[in-house]
Amino acid sequence: MVKIKIELKYFCIILSVIGIVVLYFLSLFSQPTIIKLSEISSYEGKQVIVQGITKEYYTTTYGSQIITIEEENASTKVFLEGMIPIEYGDIIQATGTVQKYKGSWEIVVDNIHYVKIVKKWNNISMPLWQIAENPNRYSGLNVNISGYVDTIYDDYFYLSDLEGEHSIIVNYVYQNDFFLTPGLKINVAARFSYDVGDFRYKLEISENTHGIFPAGAE
Repeated sequence: MVKIKIELKYFCIILSVIGIVVLYFLSLFSQPTIIKLSEISSYEGKQVIVQGITKEYYTTTYGSQIITIEEENASTKVFLEGMIPIEYGDIIQATGTVQKYKGSWEIVVDNIHYVKIVKKWNNISMPLWQIAENPNRYSGLNVNISGYVDTIYDDYFYLSDLEGEHSIIVNYVYQNDFFLTPGLKINVAARFSYDVGDFRYKLEISENTHGIFPAGAE
């Protein structure tokens, strides 16, 4: 009788070890679900993978980073323990847990390696008509716009498309190594924003990563 009890005890221990090993290997092969931002409310408490364009970001007093991303008119905040070097307009992918904080959904990411920059804003070239059709989507973001130089003034010029259907003002500082001439095809890396005083959108070259480049240049 004693022998049977001992054997049963070891059998239970072996089953427990096997169960732990199986769960471990299952965790290795299981992957978080890839979801759209519009679906986030259905995944509370679960690990997910999301992707979107960076609309806003700031650092808290505790060294965490709050990133607002947008995808197809849906947006959410990514709470990151740590910081990554991002800019407005970057497309990022985040893997984290869905939770609700103060009535709003967010993705909590506890490791900076779970947030990656899929594409930098200045590597995303777009034509003028793309922002003209949905300016609110790009307002406040860094953008890389391709177009043709139109009328030139001292500290700004007009950038137009080939057909002349769309145009926008570009505020800039003269670049000694790059000469603007009407009709020249260029890429403008700048901040797209709305000028309240003039009631119009504009491209403003105001940061180190901004500039005017020959069309097709990185």
